[in-house]
Amino acid sequence: MLGPLAAEMHERLREAAMRSERFAILDRLLLRQIDLDRAPPAQLVRAWRRLQASGGGAGVEELSRQVGWSSRHLREQFRAEIGLSPKAAARVIRFDRARRLLQTRAAAGGGPGLADLAATCGYYDQAHLARDFGELAGSPPSRWLADEFRNVQDADWDPLAELAV
Repeated sequence: MLGPLAAEMHERLREAAMRSERFAILDRLLLRQIDLDRAPPAQLVRAWRRLQASGGGAGVEELSRQVGWSSRHLREQFRAEIGLSPKAAARVIRFDRARRLLQTRAAAGGGPGLADLAATCGYYDQAHLARDFGELAGSPPSRWLADEFRNVQDADWDPLAELAV
């Protein structure tokens, strides 16, 4: 990933005597690789904002039409600037929306209503919502919610009790 920079980095880090010096070297070398003054293309910014505004529901073809790029070019720009394809970014946005809504509903004392949540957030069905939770959160929505509330809001939960096992 770093190409020729990796060899230079390895050599300079080996020569550094102190940890603080190593971090300073890393900062200089990595920042040299980033062009902080370069803004992403305006079309990409528009596509990203549209994708966010749609809750991850806008398709690649729709986004590419709106910004005047081919779908292939849009995918290339997304990967280069964001690190994900538009489809993968939409999935993450949709998942994040579902996660936040589930958390809000639970905090308000409402039940999870996963089928309704899936429909509200643009999933085909509850199974697709559950798949994304499994892949992106590491557990099904109901388990994630139980873990989340146990960790955040359960006054009776003693974190040290689990360590004593």
